[in-house]
Amino acid sequence: MNPVRSIFMEALARRAAAQTGQARRLLDARLAALMAECGLPNGAGEPPVAAAPAARPQGALGALARELARGHGEAAPPEGAAIEQRELHTLQRFRATWTRLSAEERLRQALAQVPPQAGPLNSHHLVHRALVLMRETSPEYLQRFVPYVDALLALDQMQAPPPPAPAPVRSRRAAASRAAVRRSRS
Repeated sequence: MNPVRSIFMEALARRAAAQTGQARRLLDARLAALMAECGLPNGAGEPPVAAAPAARPQGALGALARELARGHGEAAPPEGAAIEQRELHTLQRFRATWTRLSAEERLRQALAQVPPQAGPLNSHHLVHRALVLMRETSPEYLQRFVPYVDALLALDQMQAPPPPAPAPVRSRRAAASRAAVRRSRS
């Protein structure tokens, strides 16, 4: 039997067991019809026997489902899990380093835009000052704040109207002929 159909029928049987009245009768009828299609004897609403967990195909999604079902720290991880865990930690460190360097680069870019003689109410100066204070107070918050600002800037640029098309360049001959027409009228 198809493993997906078997799991569906198990779920349908669990749902039917939790219902009463007309809903229970409809779910039981649907389950009986599915069991008849598969050639299984009607067990009066009993869920079909599913394939053993070892017989089910195991892929990345199956491993994730097992991990979620297992909970935290209940059983020993399989032999390949240590390598996956190490890769995950390496990826997390790389992402943290990249985020920190990106935030520092954006801070340097903001500093480059501040005019040298900026007054205390200059917007570039105020933004730079706020970013420096944020970096000193909570560098982690700055690292999370910068991608949000980048996303907002990208959205703003997408909604901005396109720049006007440049005026067509007129040839000297056309300009000279217009000037000659004007002189002849005067």
